[in-house]
Amino acid sequence: MRNIVFGLDIGSRSIKGVLAGKKEGEGGLKILAAAEVPSEGMRRGMVARKERVSGKIKEMVREVSRLSGIPVKSAYVAFGSSALGFHKSRGRVAVSRADGEVSPVEIERVLKQARPQTQALLNREVLDTYGLNYVVDSDISTKDPSGIKGENLEVEALFITALQKPLKEMIEAVEEAGLAVEDIIPAPLAAARALLSKRQREVGAAVLDIGAETTSLAIFEDDLPYSLSVQAVGSNHITNDIALGFQMPLQEAERIKLTADFPEDSNHAKRKFVDIVEARLEDMFESVQTHLKKVGRAGLLPGGVVIAGGGARLGGIADFAKDSLKLPAEAGKCLEVDQGHKLKDPLWAVAVGLCLTALDEERIGKIRGRQSPLKQKLVSWFKSLIP
Repeated sequence: MRNIVFGLDIGSRSIKGVLAGKKEGEGGLKILAAAEVPSEGMRRGMVARKERVSGKIKEMVREVSRLSGIPVKSAYVAFGSSALGFHKSRGRVAVSRADGEVSPVEIERVLKQARPQTQALLNREVLDTYGLNYVVDSDISTKDPSGIKGENLEVEALFITALQKPLKEMIEAVEEAGLAVEDIIPAPLAAARALLSKRQREVGAAVLDIGAETTSLAIFEDDLPYSLSVQAVGSNHITNDIALGFQMPLQEAERIKLTADFPEDSNHAKRKFVDIVEARLEDMFESVQTHLKKVGRAGLLPGGVVIAGGGARLGGIADFAKDSLKLPAEAGKCLEVDQGHKLKDPLWAVAVGLCLTALDEERIGKIRGRQSPLKQKLVSWFKSLIP
């Protein structure tokens, strides 16, 4: 087996870790070990109590190392929460080579030129850059301009950003747990990597990850990210609504949310339960539809919506999504995990997707012009800020 990587998903409800590598010959993901512990010190996907988060990461890493017999020293870390954002902009440069041929140097230059101005990035850091479309001499439109001859090169680029303070706090929590940070990967993109087929990513599809305290949406088209959004509401809010509506403990409300199994068989109670859940889901899906309209993709994703996270366990959630968004919808499953494995469950989509993305890094960088300026440079920069 080659290229063993560790994916770390630090959520508001639990912290998950997956140690995996590429299968030889047949391809696919080989899971070496996975562990999950209850989360502490997180709030809406961001670090609130760093020492508690670090302690829980250590606990989970010890279990992964015990199960695999492999010491875990570094991690690819997911970053979610409403601190994520994106910015689209255009750039244009003159082709500098004497023969007029577009080379990787020109692609790098035009992406740099398209980078948002300082004011647009105030208090933000660029996590990833994607060249969505290139145009040579206002004539040839292509996803990969390498080798085409011309005088000018233009690009429409997508920049995925994160607020610096919560990003810095996440990196510090991981490092204080004794792990080196290999890269920070946006959680919605990691989930999409695990749940969407290549065909879905090409024709247009979205992953809706309903977590405990956040709900994220990642839209793909032409096998590239098209947009993303994160809202600070999740399945815990449904639990809270049920607890208030029925005046019951949170633990019992959580059980009823997932099973719709009431102590007493009462049609009135069941109707009340449905009304409570649907009211919260309507608010959540209204926000999703607003984003789809904003980016011009409402009703225009042939690959549909794939649902992940704890919200994927809600009964009838796929049908609700179909009715609300007027799109195909289904509860997801991690596609490159063996059938019957517990990590097939969409609850593990982010952690599994981190491993797949890490193992894909070389391919993505070469073919799609993806740039990840974070890496060691960003980690070193954050370290320099620590007194």
